[in-house]
Amino acid sequence: MSKSKKIRITQAIHKARQDGLSAVQAQRERDVPLAVWAALGLGFVIRIAYLILSKKSPFYQPLLLDPEYYHQWAQRILAGDWVGDGVFYGLPLYPYFLALCYKVFHGSLLAVKVIQSLLGLVTLFFTFKIGERLFSKKAGILAIFLAAVYGPLFFHEGILIPETLSLPLYAAGFYFSIRFMEAPSLRKGIGLGFLFGLAALTKAGIIPFVFIFMGLMLVERIHSTNKSLVPLFSMITAFILTLAPVPAHNLIYGKDAVFLTSHSGFNFYIGNNPRAQGVFIAPEGTGSNVDTQIQDSKAVAEREMGRALKPSEVSKYWSDKAWDYIKENPADFIRLSARKFILFFDAQEISDVDDYVFCGNFNPMLRFPWLNFSVLGPLFFAGAFVCFRTLRHRRIVYAWVLAYVFGILLFFVNARYRLPLLSIFFPVSTAAVIEIYESVKKYAWRRLLVFLAVLGLGVMITQARLVGANWAGDYVNAGDAASKMKDYELAFAFYRKAIEIDPRAVKANQAMGVLLTRLGKTDEAKPFYDRALSDDPDNYQAHNNIGLWYDREGDLGTAKQHFLKALRLKPGSAQAHNNLGMIYGKEGDNEQAIKEFQHSLKLDPHNARTYTNLGLIYHRLGKNDEALRLWEAALKIDPEFEQAKKAIGLLRNLTPP
Repeated sequence: MSKSKKIRITQAIHKARQDGLSAVQAQRERDVPLAVWAALGLGFVIRIAYLILSKKSPFYQPLLLDPEYYHQWAQRILAGDWVGDGVFYGLPLYPYFLALCYKVFHGSLLAVKVIQSLLGLVTLFFTFKIGERLFSKKAGILAIFLAAVYGPLFFHEGILIPETLSLPLYAAGFYFSIRFMEAPSLRKGIGLGFLFGLAALTKAGIIPFVFIFMGLMLVERIHSTNKSLVPLFSMITAFILTLAPVPAHNLIYGKDAVFLTSHSGFNFYIGNNPRAQGVFIAPEGTGSNVDTQIQDSKAVAEREMGRALKPSEVSKYWSDKAWDYIKENPADFIRLSARKFILFFDAQEISDVDDYVFCGNFNPMLRFPWLNFSVLGPLFFAGAFVCFRTLRHRRIVYAWVLAYVFGILLFFVNARYRLPLLSIFFPVSTAAVIEIYESVKKYAWRRLLVFLAVLGLGVMITQARLVGANWAGDYVNAGDAASKMKDYELAFAFYRKAIEIDPRAVKANQAMGVLLTRLGKTDEAKPFYDRALSDDPDNYQAHNNIGLWYDREGDLGTAKQHFLKALRLKPGSAQAHNNLGMIYGKEGDNEQAIKEFQHSLKLDPHNARTYTNLGLIYHRLGKNDEALRLWEAALKIDPEFEQAKKAIGLLRNLTPP
């Protein structure tokens, strides 16, 4: 046998052995350890138990703030309104997902929340895979157990918010970006681009990373023996094509060139203005609910510009104001950004929807000392800074975290905005735990001191407590939810508790006044209205409320004065225009009443009450066909709206056969 032939045989044997070892290694990577299944089982039991116990909470139903907004959006999709009002204000993937769940499970809210909990298990699984890829299988297993018992994670999975969909998409996107970096291919590129696009349609914070990742991949290709850019271009193409339907929708149906959503400029201003504190504070003349933000931000911008504005122009108006503030106050902007950074890592769960700690009043599971960010935060800092050398794919990890945090710092901070980074925080934190254990075991005291120093710094940052807790607002929200469920006794108790905490809380006094009026206790309601107005004379809502009180008392003149005052303070108040229309209708000025109702519907086209009121005016004028159309529109918005039902019944009884 020739020497060359022996060499070829030896090389073939060696390659076969290597292929065999690679196959065994690949199989081991695909095998899911029993501990991972145990963690998933634990996570599932915790989540189901939490959902069962949360049914007694006033926040279980999506009756307030963002959950109400997405629930109503999903209901409109189910009713056949696939297109919406034109330009998307919020990212659309979650409401369409929500509508699909409602369709499949016949409107069951519990089924939707179970599906969201199952998506949480997907997040847990990818947390394990990320930990395994970045450090070791042991780190991945510990990471998934931490995620399974992390209280704020399963808490937010029970709320109708986009993060319930973005978390598994973000976790999967990060994991497959690592796999793509290790071995790029056309198929992986298309899949990763699609994942990135879906994640961006739930939460746009991933977009800066996508561009950074493209740059990293380009550099990698240049220095690689395989310089093919086909995988990278396939990823970019898939990403763009996944996003493309949204700007296309905005252009076709909204007649406006808006990339994804029209709320970015307003949110940018919320985070960067003279009154900004780094958390959500509604600008003057705007409300806190999503629907009122849409109306108010547009009304304020149009009043200042003196003309009607497209959604992109409204967004630009607010972003220009924010940039003006930044240019004129660079030092304040730097201090504000530093404050936002600390707030992002604050152990307190800063809420803009349901509050994690407050909801413990209604669900005993939230009173259990689950793992939270007061522990996870310092461990993450220790892992990120001290485990630098043992961290694989560190460029992707730091790019992912820093790009996302930078994006948040441009806007404002709350607890649920931190959630998409948890699938990275858990593995990095577990690496810190393992390294601390190894340092003690090996008597590596110097390394242990470094760990403890970084941990101490992490504790200082996470325990900064720059924002205090004021439960008065949460009790008002609980009262509002109870009131919508017609549990007025419970609502009264919540409002009273809010006033005990903060007697000068304008919203609490307003809410108590509205509730007492609804219960027919108008004399008892008046002092609460007066207190709200005295504490905040320029509060348009207070003028609306006390105007309604005078209306019920038959003092139409005083009621009109308050509604006009409300409109001077906030010209974009659909409620004030509706209320003023009712006064004109009672005075017999049908023409002016119609104008006010139409203006109200222009500002808020989804208000069943205003459609009903306008229908009553047309009925009075003998235009019964138009009245019937308006009342049917009201019932399409709210099938249980009693006034519209009664009006249609009355019309049919009066109409001869």
